[in-house]
Formats: sequence, structure tokens, C-alpha cells
Amino acid sequence: MGASIPRDDLFGIPLVMKHLKSNSALNSQRVIVCVVDSLGVQNFQGTKFGTFFDDFGGITLSSTFPSITSTAILSINFGLPPTAHGILGHVIFFPEYGALINTLSMSGDKTRYRDAIPRAGINVKALLWDKGIPELLLETHPDIIQAEGLPNEIPGTGLGRFYVLENNIATYDGIIDAFGMARRVLNQYLASPLFITLYFPLIDTLAHKYGAYSYEYKAGCNAFLQHLRAFIERMPPSEAKKTTIVVCSDHGQNLLHSDRAIIIPEEELDEVRSSLKVPPGHSGRVNHFYCKSAAKRRKLKKWLKKQIDNRALLLDPKELEQSQLLPAPVTRAIIQRLGDLLLIGRDGVSLRIERENFTNKSWGLLPWAGLLGNHGSVTADELYTPFLAFNAKIIQ
Repeated sequence: MGASIPRDDLFGIPLVMKHLKSNSALNSQRVIVCVVDSLGVQNFQGTKFGTFFDDFGGITLSSTFPSITSTAILSINFGLPPTAHGILGHVIFFPEYGALINTLSMSGDKTRYRDAIPRAGINVKALLWDKGIPELLLETHPDIIQAEGLPNEIPGTGLGRFYVLENNIATYDGIIDAFGMARRVLNQYLASPLFITLYFPLIDTLAHKYGAYSYEYKAGCNAFLQHLRAFIERMPPSEAKKTTIVVCSDHGQNLLHSDRAIIIPEEELDEVRSSLKVPPGHSGRVNHFYCKSAAKRRKLKKWLKKQIDNRALLLDPKELEQSQLLPAPVTRAIIQRLGDLLLIGRDGVSLRIERENFTNKSWGLLPWAGLLGNHGSVTADELYTPFLAFNAKIIQ
């Protein structure tokens, strides 16, 4: 599109440039980015989408750490690692407010209804450490029409408050309607440069509910490809030639094993609760602990080692920096939000704190089944995400 913003990008990587050139994906007037939640490279092997990815020379990228939606979606929309945009996890501590905040739903640890934080009068954008790409594009290239495609239930709530510009929103119900909406935008602005993003949450739901290697997950991957192809095939060839399609994802998913779960009864946690400033935060298969002092952290770390039985990594700030999971330096501001002790689940491991008199919700006929898949940690199936870009005309 010829647009330039103050961000590092992938164009300086020879492998990426080779991919873009071979698929005629450069210098397009229209760019459509499909962000498919939980479309992990390890997970979609054996699907029709996997074959499509290979046929067009798809590239494997890494998700963020933690490999959780709040951090990774922000990184996609900001062109920055979490340590630069500031949203370092799902439920994490913000010292500015002295409380845990659920960054996906914008609720608090105690006030758990959606958007409780902004409804209390807090400007959540003040939590960010930099600007998002939509805002930068508006400032530097106001001629580009931006369309932020989101399911109907998302705009104006939750995580979208960090990056979605109100005037850019285009909503839809499901995959078919998403591509229908995109076609309407293309037809409405025939002569304008366009940057369209479409977010697809269905596959993430299927991975959590049935597991990322299930029939349902694979069917979701194939359904996405089917409707993407149909969308492209309906484009007039003259318009397809001017359009680049990009497919990427925020993270993959890890299959959970119930026999590897770390379950800590709440009364046992009481033994070390005095070490904590606030209750533990969490980002899927990562738990964040915020300790009152270095001595308290050492006490908690020793106690947790007995509980986890080598089913998870435990990293203090020094070990975190040495791990290279985050770009250096790992500053005090980062640790204040991320936690000064991290529990990172190994393959198949989840952590749960059992609460007395707590029962999971049930929907009438069927009991609550729990999660079969999750993410947040650092296994290959969570971290390996696709990058695929191609000119729409080569599909027709």
C-alpha cells in the first residue's frame, strides 16, 4: 500500500520478502488481514487449511509470551511486543490502580461483570505504553480507509477498548457474514486504498471446548478456508488483482491432560497468602504471583516447588530475563505488571485453585465439561503461528 508508520516490520526479513514476492503480495491497493484466533501451525496439520498453507509457502512465526489473546491481539494491532505496548497478560496487576484487571473483559478481581473498569470512570487507554496501528495510520495516512471487522458482541467492550477506533468498526455474525461485510466495504470504496481486518473467534472456542486436535477443531479450520476461497472467487478479477489477503493468528492451543493438572486447595494457599500483595493473576497456563518482598518471593517459590512436582517452570525476575522469553531489558515496570514469580505450565498442565463450596456452571442437560485445550505457555503448539500472504487473483 506504500504506507509507512514508525514500527519495525517483517519486510527486512529475506524469508518474508521471498514469500511476499512469490505470492505477488506487495504493492496492493487493498489489504485484508484475517486474524484467526487459535490457528496454531502445529494444530492445523492434516487439515485442508494446512495443505493450503504449505502450497503457498506459509511462514511460521512465534506468538507472544504469554501466548494469550490479550497480549497477542494487542501485539498484532500495535506492531509491538507486550513489553512495549504494556498489556502483559490476561488477568494481571496494574500498580497504577493497585488492583488486578482482566484485560480481556475489562473487569476487576472483585467486580467481575464486563467493562466494570471503564464504567467506573477509568480511562483504560492510560494503561497503554504506546499507540496502536489504527491510530498511527489515521495520523500518518488519513487517505487509507480502515475497517476493523469484529463480531457483533465485541466493539465498544473489553479488549477492543485498547485499539479499536469507533469510526472504523464494521460488525458481523460468524464467518459467512464477516466475508459478506468485507465484500460490502470493498464495493463501497472502489477507488480508495483499503486496510481491512477481520477477527474470527470460532476456532478458539472449538479448541478450548473440544481440544485442538479434535474433529471439531479441524472442521473449523476447513470451514474458514472454504469461506475464504468462496469470498475470493466472487471478487471481480480486476479487483482481486489489487487485493492482498493476509492470514495470521494470535496463538495456538495445548491439549490439557487431567492427570497432569496442578490443583491447589484454597486452604493450602492460605499457608503462603501472607506473601502476596494481591491474589494470583493468570494468563491461561501461566500464573502471575505478586510478592510483598524478595524474602516473601523465596518463601513462596519454595512452597510452590513442592506443589508442582516438576509439572511447571517457576521463574523469578532474574531467571525470566535469562530465559529470553521477553526482549531485554526486563524492567521494573514490566515486572510490576507481569509478576515477580511466574508459574509456566509444561505440556498438558493446567493450574487450578480449588475453592470450597464452588461448583462450575451447568447448562441444563449437560454438566460443565471444563477446558480440553488452553494456551499461554511456551510449548510449540501454543507459540507457532502462521503468516500467509497472497494476491487474491492467484486463487481465482
